[in-house]
Amino acid sequence: MERAKTLTPDGMGSAMLSRRSGALAGIALAVLWAPMALVIPFFPNLAGPTGIGVFYADHANSMKWILASISIGFIAFFIFAGRLVVELIPCGSGWLWSALGGALMFMTALCTALGVDTAAVLLFEFVSPETVWALHAVAFLLAAPAAGAGTVFFIAVAALAFGGTWPRPFGWLAVLGAAVNLAAVAGFFSLAGAPNSGNGLLGGLAGPVAVWVIWILAVSLNWLRHPQLSPSERS
Repeated sequence: MERAKTLTPDGMGSAMLSRRSGALAGIALAVLWAPMALVIPFFPNLAGPTGIGVFYADHANSMKWILASISIGFIAFFIFAGRLVVELIPCGSGWLWSALGGALMFMTALCTALGVDTAAVLLFEFVSPETVWALHAVAFLLAAPAAGAGTVFFIAVAALAFGGTWPRPFGWLAVLGAAVNLAAVAGFFSLAGAPNSGNGLLGGLAGPVAVWVIWILAVSLNWLRHPQLSPSERS
């Protein structure tokens, strides 16, 4: 009987998740999340139910497909994250666990928000505009408590980038990501204007999610350009 192959702690073995696989997963995430850009410009603010029915009447069908696409994108994200962990373990830095914890918490909040917004999409024809508004508001207000999680992820990967894990421009991109994610805390203070989580310039979900996608895509393209094994995998 052929002896089963085993995996070493650094990821060697037949089941190794390569840089190429992680990169393709990151690119798939960007593709699957890109449709969000089709509806973000039309999001109403959260000040009240006025206009919420019109938004869902106009965009309910597209929202179903977009929400499904984003949800499938989580598969790609966690494959990418698996490769990211392999890359960072040799650094021996606590920032790895800060980054992983922040990513998991942020994505959990985003997943919850998708479920609540799905309820608004599927129920808008059967319940009052006030109920739809409440569901929509809850979904987008989740961006505010998730802000800290997104911020700690980008602080951690910035520290790792400046420590030599990635090119320094990736570190500066992560600094921008931390600032954009932290701005979403503004959603705690207003349902209208720039701070609101629905379509606000500061508190809106668009900026924090976009910078996640841009950073993941940048790292993925870097892995495709440099597909060599990480130091731990060469040892």
